[in-house]
Amino acid sequence: MDKSSFQHYVPRFYLARFADSDGRLWAFDKIRDRVFQTVPSKIAGENRFYDVDDLRTIGADPQLLEKQLSDIESEVYEITENWLYLFEMKGVAKIPQTNREIISLFLALQLQRTAEARIIFVQFAKYLQTMGELKKEYDPEKDARALHTQLLWDKKWMDDVTKRIAGCIWIFAKNDSAQPFYTSDNPALVKSFDSREWLLGAKVFQRGMYVVYPLSIRWILYCKHRQPWHKLARFDGLVSPVEFTVDMVNHENSGQVGRSTRFIFSNSPDFRFAREYLKEYPVHCDPERKRFG
Repeated sequence: MDKSSFQHYVPRFYLARFADSDGRLWAFDKIRDRVFQTVPSKIAGENRFYDVDDLRTIGADPQLLEKQLSDIESEVYEITENWLYLFEMKGVAKIPQTNREIISLFLALQLQRTAEARIIFVQFAKYLQTMGELKKEYDPEKDARALHTQLLWDKKWMDDVTKRIAGCIWIFAKNDSAQPFYTSDNPALVKSFDSREWLLGAKVFQRGMYVVYPLSIRWILYCKHRQPWHKLARFDGLVSPVEFTVDMVNHENSGQVGRSTRFIFSNSPDFRFAREYLKEYPVHCDPERKRFG
């Protein structure tokens, strides 16, 4: 049986879109203030990150979840490659409902599948302990992987998040500025209606929120809650006519820097904006900062 030890919480195909012409990815470690080169296959993952140990005890494949995620990623790769090609060639791409549902599921999973999300789940479990809803002897840290994989396999929860995203107004935007979009080890973000606050992924049900997801160094996808953003409905599935400035790009990049767990990625070693942002908001490079509560 094929076993995958190093399991990505950010897909390799996605990271490759932020690599340089040699296929190398520039990474900024915001905890250690260090820039280094790597490749998509060796970053944004952990050994046995999605292994479900309970399956092993009954003789089933403990990497079933990892394989299911891989199957979804294969579909998403084909769909988004086609989008990016058509956007560049024709400035428009048709988005069948089936494709919208696949991408919505992928984004719902991406919001919940990262190391950042796992930390939040553990903190939430600890909070429940303080409220007397979990036994004091229970250790959420030791049970972190099980807590995380149970949520990813929670069909009702994932269906609800998927439907929320699928029902949004989807707007694509192109970045022709000199500053590329960053991505990170926590790439799918949620922003408040007033665009002033980056929210936890679980707040995808907040009124007026929108999902922000860089597709490459030049393209980004916004999924906006339909009711308060109804005036933008005419742009659903289309490319925005707004031209990005460097400041506008860096506003989106601030989310990748602030909400990342540790690593920010680019096709260039120039992370001056990331460093400037962290000087202004040093709490975002503190590994012990609270994420829940």
